[in-house]
Amino acid sequence: MRKSTFCLGVILLGLVSAQGVSSGAAPLYAPAGPPFVELVREGEAQATVVVPDDAPREMRHAAEELATYVQRMSGAQLKIDAEPGDGPAVVLEVDPGLHPRPAGKRDWPGARGYRLRTEGQTLRVTGADPLGVLHGVYGLLERHLGVRWLWPGELGEVVPRQETLRVGTLDEASIPDFAVRWVGGGDWALRHGANAMVEIGKESVGVKWKWHFHTFCTLIPAEKYYDAHPEWWPLVNGRRKRPDQPHSHSTQLCTSNPEMVAEMTRNLIAVLDAEPDTDIIALSPNDGGGFCECENCRALDEPDRDWFARYSKRLAVLNNTVAREVAKRHPRVLIKVGAYAMYLRRPLDEELAPTPNQLVQICHIYCCHNHPVPGERCVEGKTFAASNDFLPNTVFRQMIDDWKKVTDHLFIYEYYTLGGPSRAGLPWPLIHTIREDMPYYHHVGAEGFYTQLTENMFHRYGLNYYVAAKLAWNTRLDVDALLADYADHAFGPAAEPMLAYFGRLEQAMTGADCCLSYGLESPQRWGPRVFSREVLDEAAAFLTQAAAAAPAGPYRERVAFLQKGFDEARAGTGR
Repeated sequence: MRKSTFCLGVILLGLVSAQGVSSGAAPLYAPAGPPFVELVREGEAQATVVVPDDAPREMRHAAEELATYVQRMSGAQLKIDAEPGDGPAVVLEVDPGLHPRPAGKRDWPGARGYRLRTEGQTLRVTGADPLGVLHGVYGLLERHLGVRWLWPGELGEVVPRQETLRVGTLDEASIPDFAVRWVGGGDWALRHGANAMVEIGKESVGVKWKWHFHTFCTLIPAEKYYDAHPEWWPLVNGRRKRPDQPHSHSTQLCTSNPEMVAEMTRNLIAVLDAEPDTDIIALSPNDGGGFCECENCRALDEPDRDWFARYSKRLAVLNNTVAREVAKRHPRVLIKVGAYAMYLRRPLDEELAPTPNQLVQICHIYCCHNHPVPGERCVEGKTFAASNDFLPNTVFRQMIDDWKKVTDHLFIYEYYTLGGPSRAGLPWPLIHTIREDMPYYHHVGAEGFYTQLTENMFHRYGLNYYVAAKLAWNTRLDVDALLADYADHAFGPAAEPMLAYFGRLEQAMTGADCCLSYGLESPQRWGPRVFSREVLDEAAAFLTQAAAAAPAGPYRERVAFLQKGFDEARAGTGR
């Protein structure tokens, strides 16, 4: 029985190699040849990590991280000093002229990457800025010393033990494809090259991004203003609606009220006065509906537009009004506005293009997630039935093009965790779309990439996050090689059955060939159909085989970690 299960796994790997998970790829990172720079010899430190005494915290942290991981690998403690010693040296340095951004492009912290270069017995880790140096150290640890960060926490770290550590001859430039990258949080995100919403200790580094998305309730909190100014809140069914949910979900503001807009603007400027190093600040409605129905607000809406443009014009008027005032005092700051749900489309009025100090983050929500964005797989009557709150990816592509015409700052908001499937306990395998969508987003000129992520869901969606984090830096990465490398490091002797497990779930999605989205049928309905009893039985067999193949210790524990996610999927489908 075990032999036939393994054969099925191999067949499935072949089935999904074009769009899903595959093995047999070339090595992810080619080894560097001699001559070598020896960091550690037989457990004895040979090299000094050189960093200036007055270096910024990113560079100090880079030196400490390198020394820490080398000690964990070899037992040897590298010396950190401002001057090189007599032996080999790893020199951490900033070159502001490294990899200059194209003319007219904003120079975000961590946007220009790093260079690894050997000169005799000196290994130089050069960053275009201090954060680039830190990313360079993580690149060195991963690409040339074998460290991996599969998911957050000790179990997710792979730190190979070896008493001698050496690095071959290098001259390697690495420039991220997306200038702003936000996939995950904490140390895990930073180690994968994120430069937004990341910290060292408790201090923010990289792009200073204030707030996530929905901010009406933050800028005009009801507990402060409602009693004195109920007219600032939406008129719904003839009555002013006071928020009755945390974070004012589904309760907006009367954006045609000039006093409210003036106070919102003053409050946003006050935040920037207190935090003048902010790069990006969010200005977007609260989540959900509850928009104002007063005569003045409705007069701002464009007639005869669909659900996805219902409030686009009124919000463009608000965004431009606030942005112009902010620019007078904080011209460097970009105001992040959302293209989302009922304001996903841009207004028809050409005069309402975003001001230059706005950043438009377009959300791939209510659109298909089971077919790649750059394709024609969404077919009405075949893969989806017409719905007022769903769009095929052909239309989403057109929306991207429309926004790109009017803004130099287009960011992508993806959903590699989606609330419906996650609440239902379902798998959400999207490697077949991620591997095509992220290169497409880069190709059309998106400046930033973010994916919604739930920190405690790595046991269920961790592979999505891992691949997205890697492609956010390098969209040309060989995804098959990346997956094979992931499985080898995570599961060792159990790599093949684990790849087959991932492949079976992925093939269930591609084989279903249906559009899946927030705007279509609920996960409780499509989940049992896509992840049938047969699919889950076959996936379970691969997990059983992997558990048997993995020796006791981290390999088996990682299989068990993902087994937890699979068990939740079985419960979510009732199978």
